[in-house]
Parts: sequence; structure tokens; C-alpha cells
Amino acid sequence: MGKRALVLSGGGGRGAYEVGVIRALYRAGWIPEIFVGTSIGAVNAAALAAGWTAERLVDFWMHLRTHHVHRLHGRIWQSLFTTAPLRATLIRHLDFDRLNDPDNPRALLVLATDLRRGCPVVFANRPVPKARRVQIGPEHLLASCSIPYVYPATPVEGSLFWDGAVMANTPLNAAIEAGADEIVAVLLAPMPGEAGGWPLPRHPLQALALVLDLALLATFENDYRQLEAINRAVRQGRPLKPGHREIRCHVIAPAAPLPLSRILRYDLAGTQALIAQGEADAQRIFEALGL
Repeated sequence: MGKRALVLSGGGGRGAYEVGVIRALYRAGWIPEIFVGTSIGAVNAAALAAGWTAERLVDFWMHLRTHHVHRLHGRIWQSLFTTAPLRATLIRHLDFDRLNDPDNPRALLVLATDLRRGCPVVFANRPVPKARRVQIGPEHLLASCSIPYVYPATPVEGSLFWDGAVMANTPLNAAIEAGADEIVAVLLAPMPGEAGGWPLPRHPLQALALVLDLALLATFENDYRQLEAINRAVRQGRPLKPGHREIRCHVIAPAAPLPLSRILRYDLAGTQALIAQGEADAQRIFEALGL
């Protein structure tokens, strides 16, 4: 069996949807060795890479509230919210020593955007091509979560970082570089091109949500279509480049856009609904794929 990778998108409180997918994956016996995440997806990925079970992650989210993640910033000219509560939550719950233990069999890759260099950076807890090997700490996860202006930029290793979603909200290529043979990518918006997935906006807020989701999906869609083209060429016996191999990639995504308001809200009712939706969507896709 080849290496399995789980790629988790960013989306704030909508990350509860990923938790439902993870519960279904683990229940079906699909356990990855490589965890890749952006923003809230990086937090979920770090928890699993540190050895959490799916049920422990569910329990964490069931108790997670907005005040555990952010509060209004006293200096709104810098950002709307401060991430100090999220830092405290990460330190309280995650075992970073275990996460970075050389004997830990699980690889973690976290995407953030380097403001000084104007490029994406992948932080990794082990050597991975095109990634920066570091001892991953709360600052790396906060960097990945630093939505521009909503949260302040996070200083890491002499530079400032914004949310990884600025460059790639679902970093498929990071999983490929880490050696994955099979990938499950979890999106927090419908896959572009899916019929009926994108209702026409009826007011400005819905239009804003649509623009945001489409922008966040653009890089993933390009990477996914490119991977499909490589896989077709490999199956036909004419790889586009030496060393190309087939990499199976399954995409799990909601059928309709998740509420924009859920990005900044963490409450029990919303979390339960999103977990249930993610679990049901994953199960439906498993059945279609025969997994």
C-alpha cells in the first residue's frame, strides 16, 4: 500500500465540516501518514499528526467556542481580531513535543504566505522536498491562520506571515512532494464546475461569499486538473516527464456553499451541523468510489 495524504482547506469555523469527513475516513479505515493543511485545516492536520484520534478531534470541536479562537482587537487599524486566544488554545491542547518527535511516523505540512518574500512557504516537521524543515510550534499554525486584516500578520523566523489561503487554500502539491500515492482533499466549498453547486447571489453578502470561495478554489482546481492530466498520460504509458507516476486523488466537498458567517463563528449547533454534513458527504463519496 502506498502513502496516503489528507489535504485540508482553510475556512475558519467551517473547518468543522472537515472533522465530519475525518471521522468517516477513520471509521472506514482510511488512515493517512501525511497531513497537509492551510489555516484551520492546518490546526486539524496538526492535531491528527500529533496522534489524535478522529473522536478526540470531534470532542475538541464540540467544546470549541468563538472566544477560544479570537476576540476583538483593541487596535482595529491593525486587525479586527487578535489571535491570542487561539495561541492559548493551541498551547493548551496540542502536544508539540510529540508532533515534532523524530519517531513520530506522521508527517505534517503547513502552508503560510511570507509577506516579505511574497510567496507561499510550506513548514514541515520532517524533511520534505520544497518544504522548510522546522520544529513546528503554535506560531507556525497561527501564521497559516492569519487571514489578512481579520487577524494580524504572525512573525516567524524573522519574517511576517499571512494565511496560507492567500496563495493556496488547498495545497495539493505539498502532498505530492511529500510522496503521497493516494490523496483525499477536503474542500470547504463546492468543487468548481459541479452542476447546481453555485446558486446565483441574491444580495451583496452572497456575492462576496461567492467571490471569496471561487478565489480560494482557483489554485486547487488548476493543480487538480494538472494532476488528472499527468495521471491520464501515465495510464496511457506516455508520462509527460520522467518519474511521473499515477497519484489517486479523491475530492470531498459540500454540494452547496457553506455559510460565510461560519468562518468567524464557533458554536455547538453550527459545529454539530457541519460535522454531520461532512460525515454524510464523505460516506456518499465512499460508496460512489467503492471504498
